[in-house]
Amino acid sequence: MAPSEVLGVHAATDGQSLQGKVYVALGDSISAGRFATAADGIFPAIVAEKLGMTLNLIARSGTRAAWGVTQISAMTAAHPALVTIELATNDVGFGTPPDVFAAQYETIVSAVSGSSTRVLCIGSWLPSTGFDQIIADTCQRHGGTYVSLNGFYGVNDFHASDGGSSYLGRTDWFHPGDQGHAAIAAAVLAALGAGPAPVVGPIPSASPVSDVIRTHPK
Repeated sequence: MAPSEVLGVHAATDGQSLQGKVYVALGDSISAGRFATAADGIFPAIVAEKLGMTLNLIARSGTRAAWGVTQISAMTAAHPALVTIELATNDVGFGTPPDVFAAQYETIVSAVSGSSTRVLCIGSWLPSTGFDQIIADTCQRHGGTYVSLNGFYGVNDFHASDGGSSYLGRTDWFHPGDQGHAAIAAAVLAALGAGPAPVVGPIPSASPVSDVIRTHPK
């Protein structure tokens, strides 16, 4: 499945009203672009290009929701028409208490939500029903849209190759590769009515969590 097949048609519906406006992508290493082959292949860049928006990327590898709280001023200062929040994977992997994560996530979503801003909350890359439920409930409570990544982690083709290369250096299996970034972008665009949802499956055996968490960049 090639990225072009995942993404399908060009943006329409909601995407038309976003053209020419600012898109803020808040997130961890996945939003930052590990490990797509090129900078324009990361999911925020794909979304921005398809919607004709200006991307303001606020992302840092290894970060958790607590860091996202510290970036609220930078996010609101950009006056975005679209915000994607892609946080939780490191909170899941490194054991942030769910109630702590919920409070931090609430702070972020409530701060950026508004009548002039479309907010999309992306689920955890690392599977976690509990954290995903927190994300979905919080986002929907503030009028946002939850974007599920359920099943993505188990698709081997969505991962980078272990020991491969990208524009950010040596890759690992944990992070999404080109296909993974294309699939996340497709899920975001589908949530905006701007393209078909990605096809997810079949699901092969995944590496144990204890083996892949240690590959997170510092």
